[in-house]
Amino acid sequence: MVKMSLLVILLLPMVGAAIGYIIGKKSEYYRDVFNVVMTGLELLLVTLLYKEVSMGVIELFIPDVMGIGLYLKLDMLRYVFVWLSAFIWFLSTMYSTQYIVKYKNRNRYYAYFMLTLSSSVGIFLSENILNLFTFFEIMSFTSYALVIHDEDEYAHEGGRIYLAMAIAGGLVTLMGLFLLYDYTATLNIEELAPLMTNLGNIKYVISFLIIFGFAVKASLFPLHVWLPKAYPAAPTPANAILSGVLLKAGIFGVMVTSLFIMDGDIIISTIILVLGLINMIFGGFLAIFQRNIKRILAYSSMSQAGYIFLGVGLIGLLKGHNLTAIYATIYHIINHALFKVLLFLAAGLIYMIIRDLSINVIKGFGKHKLLLKVLFLIGAFAIAGMPGFNGYISKTLLHHALSEAHHIYHSELFIVAEIIFNISSGLTVAYMTKIFIAVFIEKNEKYKGQYKSHMSKRALFPLIILSGLIIYIGLRPNIIINVIDKIVESFNIKGHLHVDFYTFHNLKSSFTTIIIGLGIYVLFIRRYLVNTKEGKRVYKNPSIGWFSLEDDFYIPVIKFTFKYSSKIFHIIDKGIIDTVKYVNNKVKKLGNINIGCIKRKIIPIGIKDIKIKDIKMKDKSINKDIDFKYNLSDIIEKLRSNMNSLMYSVFIFAIMLLLALTILVL
Repeated sequence: MVKMSLLVILLLPMVGAAIGYIIGKKSEYYRDVFNVVMTGLELLLVTLLYKEVSMGVIELFIPDVMGIGLYLKLDMLRYVFVWLSAFIWFLSTMYSTQYIVKYKNRNRYYAYFMLTLSSSVGIFLSENILNLFTFFEIMSFTSYALVIHDEDEYAHEGGRIYLAMAIAGGLVTLMGLFLLYDYTATLNIEELAPLMTNLGNIKYVISFLIIFGFAVKASLFPLHVWLPKAYPAAPTPANAILSGVLLKAGIFGVMVTSLFIMDGDIIISTIILVLGLINMIFGGFLAIFQRNIKRILAYSSMSQAGYIFLGVGLIGLLKGHNLTAIYATIYHIINHALFKVLLFLAAGLIYMIIRDLSINVIKGFGKHKLLLKVLFLIGAFAIAGMPGFNGYISKTLLHHALSEAHHIYHSELFIVAEIIFNISSGLTVAYMTKIFIAVFIEKNEKYKGQYKSHMSKRALFPLIILSGLIIYIGLRPNIIINVIDKIVESFNIKGHLHVDFYTFHNLKSSFTTIIIGLGIYVLFIRRYLVNTKEGKRVYKNPSIGWFSLEDDFYIPVIKFTFKYSSKIFHIIDKGIIDTVKYVNNKVKKLGNINIGCIKRKIIPIGIKDIKIKDIKMKDKSINKDIDFKYNLSDIIEKLRSNMNSLMYSVFIFAIMLLLALTILVL
C-alpha cells in the first residue's frame, strides 16, 4: 500500500489537471477551490510519507511502461525535493487564484500548472534515468505554456529562447543516454556507478552530454541565457515555481549524474565547482545593473544556483570529508526555495496593482505599505545571509565546507573561491539594498495611502507562511539539520554535524559580506547607476549595450554553422546524385550490349499443333528461321518475370550486399 502511494502522488496532479479543466468550463470559482484542495491534498500525502521514508527507502517498479518499465524510488534526499515541490505549488496555487484573475486563458493556465507539478514530482521520484529524462522533457513543454501565458511579443520572445534551450539541452542529454545504455546496458541509477568506473575516458563524454540538458534548466553558465528573458515574461506564480522548483530539477539532474552515476569524480566535480563560482559572481554582477525587479531576481537565481553548485562540487572533491558540504548543499537548496519564492510573490503583489516592475516606475510604492515592506525585508535579509534568517545558516555551512577544502588541498583555487564567495555575497546585499531602498524607502507622493485595499489576504497568506518559516529556521537551524541527518545515508556516509552557528567568527564573516555589499551600493550603484533628472533619481542600466552571449555569440555561431553546413551537405548531395546518374548510365550501356542470338521457326497462330510437313506452304516466309538478338537487359527482365516477389527481393539484396562488400574491399 505504501508503495502505491508513490504512484498516487505522481498521478494526482495529472488527474487534477483534467478534472479542474472540465470544472473550469462551468465555474471558475469552483475550479480555483478544486485546484487549491488538490495541491493541499498532494502536500498532505507527501507529508504523511515522511515517517515511512525516514525508516527506509520506498520503491515501486511497474513493467512495460516507457519500454523499460517505470522505476520509482523515494529516499530522504528525493523526499526533500518532492516535499518542497508540493509545498511551493500549494502556496503558488493559492496565490494564483488572486493573481490570475485579470489574465486571459485562466483555465489553460491551471491545467498546465498542475501538469508541471506532476512532471516535477516524476523527476524526483525516478530511479531510472530514462524515466527521469522523460519527465524532465514533459516539464519543459508544460512550463513553456506558463512562460508564454501573456501571449504578447515579450512573452513569446522569452518562450522561444526557453523552449529552444530546453529542446537543445534535451537532445544533447538524449545522445548521452544512448551512449550510456550502449556501454553499460542499464539505465538504473543505482547500478551505473560501478559500471562507469571501468569505461575509461568515454565516461566523461557521456557524463558531460547528460549534464548539459540538466544544466540548461539549472541556469549553469554559459547555458543561462534563457533565464533573464523567461522570468520577466512569465506570470509571478510561474516565476515562483521556475526558481523554487524547476531550477532545482536541473540541479537534481546534475547531482544525480555527478555524485551518483559518476560517484563524485574529481574532474567533473572541479568543473562544476568552477562553473558554480562563475555563476555566483556573474549573476550577482549583472543583477546590480537591472531595473526590472524580476530581471534582478532572475540573475539572483542564477547567482544562488552558483552557491548550490559550489556545494555539489565540494561534495565530490572532499570525498570522505564531505559531510559539511552535504549539509550545506541540501540546506541551501531548501533555503533558496523559501526566500526566493517569497521575493517573487512580493514582487508579484506590486505588479498586480501597478502592472509594472521597473523600479523607475514603482519607486516609493511600498513606503507606506508596512506589511509588504516587512515581508520583503525578511526575504532580503534571508538571501543576504543576515544572522537570524535561514540564508545565514546555509551560507555559513558553505563557507565552512570551502574552508575545509582549502585546508585539505592547499590549492590557490580555494583562495580564489573564498574571494569570489565574499564578493558574490556582497553583490547579493547590494542588489537587494537597491530594490528595497528604491521601492520601500524613497518618497513618492503618487502612491501615498493608495492601493491598500488591493492587498488581498489570499495573496498575502503565502508570503506570511514563507516569512514565518524563514525566521523559524534561522533561529532554530537544527530542525533542518535533523532532517539532513537522514539524507547523508544516501551518500554512503554516516555521521552527524555539530555546528554552533552564532559564534563570533561566523557572525564576523556574515557582517563582513554585508559591509562589502553596502559599500558596493553606496560607492558604485548610487554613484554610477543613478542619474538625477528634474530633481528625481532615475536608475540606468548600462549593461543593455554590452556583449550578449545569446545575440553576439550563440545566434551568429548557429547561423554560421547552418549556412556552411548547408553548403557542405549540398555538395555531398550533389556528389551522390551525380554518382547515381553516372552509375545508372553505365548500367544502361552495359544492358544494351548484345550477348548472342537464337534461331527460331515462326509458325502462324492457330496451327502450331499441325505438322509442318503435312502443309503445302505457298508463302515460304511463314516457315523459315528468324534470328532473335538478346542483350543483357532482356535477360535480366526475363529472369525477373520468372521470379516471385520474395525471390526478387533476395536477389536485389544480394546484389546490393555484393556491391557494398566490393566497395569496402577496394
